[in-house]
Amino acid sequence: MIKAVIGIVLGLVVGVGCRFFDIPLPGPPAILGAILAVSMATGYTVTGHVLARRHGATSETVALPSNPPDRASP
Repeated sequence: MIKAVIGIVLGLVVGVGCRFFDIPLPGPPAILGAILAVSMATGYTVTGHVLARRHGATSETVALPSNPPDRASP
């Protein structure tokens, strides 16, 4: 039971980190991995709302890049 709770908390932390640093969410293929992915997605979404409120915008008005620029080209 404690491992599941730690996994969910860790998933939320990873989701928050992914949203804050604008990194795509990873998704492991297992039952506990699915719970972990849901936790990460929840953390990602909640962090998006928090960041949007912090900057005085709603989550609907925050435009996230769908295709980020290529950083390798000069």
